[in-house]
Amino acid sequence: MTPNTDERIASVIRALTEVILPQLPPEASLAQEQLHLSVGHLQILRAQFDAIPGYEREELDDAVAIGIALQAGVFGGSATQQALTAIGTAVAAADGSNVRGQRQAIHDAIDTLVRAVSADGDAQGKSALRAIILKQEHARAQKDRKWFAPFGFDTL
Repeated sequence: MTPNTDERIASVIRALTEVILPQLPPEASLAQEQLHLSVGHLQILRAQFDAIPGYEREELDDAVAIGIALQAGVFGGSATQQALTAIGTAVAAADGSNVRGQRQAIHDAIDTLVRAVSADGDAQGKSALRAIILKQEHARAQKDRKWFAPFGFDTL
């Protein structure tokens, strides 16, 4: 019988904590620290495993929303217009068939837009860019904080 994903992650955690960690010399504090950090990440992945696809889809939806808002609110010169076109292309392609890749494509296009607006955006375009990104990313940051709150990373 093939172990399920939860059992496999639990097995890796046991191997790290019960076999590898005890073999590390006391002076290997960095290795011990990194092992504990790795175990912590594995425990988080184990706890969130079933919810990850929905969380990543929500990230894509938020990327689409910021892309649309930037297209509607930012104007500028030719570099800015080209970057806005790239955002439009990335947003149009975001059908959920490759959630991580599509989210990254939108974020890459937004990064290009930020550089373009810095190069040829007017004061209004720069102001709109800043306001849209801060508003959208504040909401995303709150979702991320809630996602990790059960693990003591944030006190909300």
